[in-house]
Order: sequence, then C-alpha cells, then structure tokens
Amino acid sequence: MPLRLTKSGYERLQKELEQLYQRRAQLIEEVRETGAEGDLSENAGLDAAKRSLGLIEARIKHIERQLIDAEIIEQDGQPEHVDVGLIVTLEDLDTGDLVRYRIAEAIEADLSSPVKTATPNSPLGLALKGKKIGDEVTITFRSKTQRVKIVDLIWDRIEPQETENELR
Repeated sequence: MPLRLTKSGYERLQKELEQLYQRRAQLIEEVRETGAEGDLSENAGLDAAKRSLGLIEARIKHIERQLIDAEIIEQDGQPEHVDVGLIVTLEDLDTGDLVRYRIAEAIEADLSSPVKTATPNSPLGLALKGKKIGDEVTITFRSKTQRVKIVDLIWDRIEPQETENELR
C-alpha cells in the first residue's frame, strides 16, 4: 500500500532530501580531506565524518523508499470524513475541551507544530477513520477510554506558524 502524503508533506520531504544530498556531498569531501591528513588509525575527524555520512545515507535511503510509491492526497472541496491529510477538531464529551489532531503518516509528523499528529494506524487514527462531523467516538488508549465528538474537519494546508497563532 503506498504511503499517502499531503502535497506540503511531500514537498517538505523532497526539500529535506535535497538538503541531505548537499550535506552528503560536503561529508564526502570532508572524509577525503581528513583521510589525507595521515595516520588513519588515530584520526577522530575521519571517524566522525564517516559516522555522520552513514547517518545521512540511511536517512536518504529511508526518504527515497518512502517517496518512490507515495500517493499525494487531493485536498479539494469540503472533506466529508476523517482521512489522511485532515486536521480534525474533537470535543471531549466529558470535559468539553477542544483538541486538534493532524491525521498524517509518521514521516510527516511535525513535532514543532502545536497541532498533535495521529497516524492512520494509531488507536486514535483507527477510531476516527471514516467518521464524519457530528459522529461520537469512543477511543481506547492503554490506560483510559475517552469519548469525543468530531466538530470540524479541515484540510491540512495550514502552515505551523498560522496554526499556532490561530490556537492562541
């Protein structure tokens, strides 16, 4: 099954990949330069550059594998049900508190965003999948059960800074 990504998420990953390619080229040059310094058995700079290069290579391969079969989600019209590419506003039926979640693949998670991310295969993502505005859902987490109502669905097109300001 292909990875389902938002257009902005796909573009962010493409940009990260470009930056990783550039960093890899810099590290390859660094390995060449530090390798030319002489005694390779005692060259801490060479070891550090090789370790960094290995980490960069692993990340490049991971992103390339994810993007090769990625499906970009069409975000047009009014969303009708919970799916990848949406921000879902939920009302806790016990407290009345509102909380927002992005429904996105793990590779798209933005830890700096004030909107939490739920993957489609997480307990929350599975419980919400296919639900509509007005639906009430019981979500079972490890240590608790929570009852929520879906109060809004919007496409995840909002940049993190806009979301943060909107929630204040």
